[in-house]
This record gives sequence, C-alpha cells and structure tokens, in this order.
Amino acid sequence: MISNPSFPNPFLTGETITPAPSIIRLAPDLQAPYLSQTSVGVEQELWHKNSLTVEYSFLHGTHLFRSRNINAPFPQTEVRPDPNFLNINQVESSAFERSHSLTVTFRGRLGKFFEPYAQYVFSNTTNNTDGIFSLPANSYDLRPEIGPADFDWRHRFNLMGAVTLPWACRLGLVLSAMSAAPFNITTGFDNNGDTVANDRPAGVTRNTGRGPGSTQLDLRFTKSFSVPLLWGEQRAKLKRNSLEFSVDAFNAINHTNINGIVGVLSSPFFGRANSALEARTIQLSVRYIFRR
Repeated sequence: MISNPSFPNPFLTGETITPAPSIIRLAPDLQAPYLSQTSVGVEQELWHKNSLTVEYSFLHGTHLFRSRNINAPFPQTEVRPDPNFLNINQVESSAFERSHSLTVTFRGRLGKFFEPYAQYVFSNTTNNTDGIFSLPANSYDLRPEIGPADFDWRHRFNLMGAVTLPWACRLGLVLSAMSAAPFNITTGFDNNGDTVANDRPAGVTRNTGRGPGSTQLDLRFTKSFSVPLLWGEQRAKLKRNSLEFSVDAFNAINHTNINGIVGVLSSPFFGRANSALEARTIQLSVRYIFRR
C-alpha cells in the first residue's frame, strides 16, 4: 500500500504504509439473508377491453451481506487493533433494505388502431450497503451508510404500444422515462487512513447526490408484402409467403441519457457526467416468412 502516490509513476513519491497482509474473513455470527414482500392491488375494468390496476408493494430485506474493515485505525489514536495485518475485511450479515412502491398500470385498446400498455411507478428504496464487498466510509460508524439505494429511481414511466396502419404497415413504440438516480459524494482522499478513498465530507450521508433523469424512445416501423409462389407443384401445397421490411430507431429522439456522475469533491469535474448510454441508432432488417 502506498499513500498519496504520484501519477503516473506511483513510486516517485508517496510513503509505503506497511508490508503487512490484508485478509477477508467471515463474521462468526453470519446468517443467511432473506427478503419478505407484501403487496395488495385493485383492478378495475374501465370500459370494454380496457382496465386499470393499482398496486402497493412493500419489500423488506434483513441480514443482507456487507463488508466492514474491523482492523481500520481507531479514530482517536490512528492505531490498528491488530498490527499483524493491514486490513481485515469482515463479511457480515448486518445490512438491510426497505422498499415502498405504488404502481398504476393501464391496459387496453384506444380506437381500432392503438393498443397501449402504460405503467407509472412511484417508489422509495432505502438500504445501507452497495453489496457484499462494499466497505463503509467509516467502519466504526455505520449510521451514515443509511441512504437511498443505487437503483432508487423515485418516478418511472413506461409506455408500450402498437399502432396498426394502412397498407399492411405497423408501428411499435417503447417509451421509458425515469427520474434521477442517486450518487455518492466523497472527498477523494483517504482521510481516516483505512486505505480506501471513499471518505465523505462531514455530515454527508451515502448517496445524497442526484443526477439528471433519463428518457428513451424506441420505435419500429414494419411493412409487409405478400410474395406469390411461382414454382411448380409446391405452389398448390403452400400458402402465400410474405416479406417483411423493418426500421428500428433506438433512442429515436437522441436524448443524452447520463448514467455516471463524478461525485468526488476534489475533482474539477465534480457534479458532471462521465458516461452516458448510446446515442440514436438506426437498424434495418428484412425477414422472409415461409408458410406451409
């Protein structure tokens, strides 16, 4: 381990902390995690072939896996409990997760040409770990780890549908929109000497930052042609085949959907995006349908 290494050559400057080894061990009271889910819903037919469903769900996870460095330096003395090791990352079953969600779904047919499926979800998910090998900012104080889950999108809307057009044409669409996902805010330094640069500013809890929302519209236009059969005896045995041309537009509106935000306060790019999903993509395809 080297503290404050230089870049790009970390060996020009910096101070070696210790050659002591680091290990991963299981907690002696490790338990199997479990999830319990409760839901209640009401479905009502609005008119012919159209229905509305409202459902509330509660998800509770206990004894979830997390890691904690039980050999991190004490905050008062900066001395490690066991000098024979550098880090002792202990896998524990002390994490939890709570999720509330309200889902409203519409299924039906509008007129003779449009068959929509629309769903809106309002949810709130809170946990205190990012996974089995995720380490807290302070292994001696786990309370600031309680915060929104990485996948805590409060609002989500999905619309899927197919439009039947004249001349054997068909248009399909998938629209997805969701509010911002949280991100972690860190100092960018190893302030507590545990060799992990995930320390947060004083008073800042886990996943307090929020990035922008995202919107994705995918379209598919299809045109079918009937293909006559022109060969010999098989013409009487086979039905008419068809040729199908399709144009797919992924992210048709070419919206910039950010999926990564720099949360390091010491970075000049703090609060800015560093990755995004794909831009508009057009795909052409041809399919020949052979019928007997």
